[in-house]
Amino acid sequence: MNRRTYRAEMDAVSFRPDFQERTVARLTALAREKENAPMKKFNMRTGLIAAALVAALAVTASAAVALLSPKQVAEAVGDPALAQAFQSDGAVAMDAAARVGDYDVTLAGLVSGQGLSSLTQEVDTGRTYAVLSIAAADGSPLTDAAVGLTASPLVEGYLPWQVNAWTLGGGYSSFALDGRVYYLFECDSLEVFADHTVYLAVYAGEHQIPSAEIFAVDGEGAISYQDGQDGTLFTLPLDQSKADPAQAEALTGTAPIYRGN
Repeated sequence: MNRRTYRAEMDAVSFRPDFQERTVARLTALAREKENAPMKKFNMRTGLIAAALVAALAVTASAAVALLSPKQVAEAVGDPALAQAFQSDGAVAMDAAARVGDYDVTLAGLVSGQGLSSLTQEVDTGRTYAVLSIAAADGSPLTDAAVGLTASPLVEGYLPWQVNAWTLGGGYSSFALDGRVYYLFECDSLEVFADHTVYLAVYAGEHQIPSAEIFAVDGEGAISYQDGQDGTLFTLPLDQSKADPAQAEALTGTAPIYRGN
């Protein structure tokens, strides 16, 4: 099906008159639920989420059934500066998909840099932001942002339990919409590791810190999953010219066991 046909069919879909009102009410209720995670989970701004989704829905009815873009996800969590960053030349649009257990996971895009977020309250020495969308493999709607998966960056050459979301100041916001969960992840800038292969790992288990029970590392630092562990490794397309081994060592407190590319 080509894009024109797809758009025509989506525009032909009819929605109940109160669709936007129900969507906003649902998002507001979800954002008020208690959040509890050992990795930093950011509070979503309910008013901005509602306003952003109303704006997106007002553009075209098809926006309600199509996947949200990274820009729209950033708007939905109340970060207009990051939304703009996802539209910049430095952003990388992706459509990488994988099956992880009972879920279909899509890495939609990422962007790295300093001062990209309007919500950052700490000293910003550079951050990487990535947007994931998660759907149930059997097509059933997801109504809760807790899906029983963990996302963490990993860097070949470093042990997964030395360099990961927890050691790189990771955090996230998430929300469920139209049966799918959207996940905005952030951590210290991964560009400093760009002379190595860098992954965003997504694997079974909620808030599972990378360990030797989950990941295997060979003699050259290559990372894989242990037998029987369900997960995927999304390779991140980072600009090698932005690698900074000295900053990477200062950030992690350790040198790689394998020097990489």
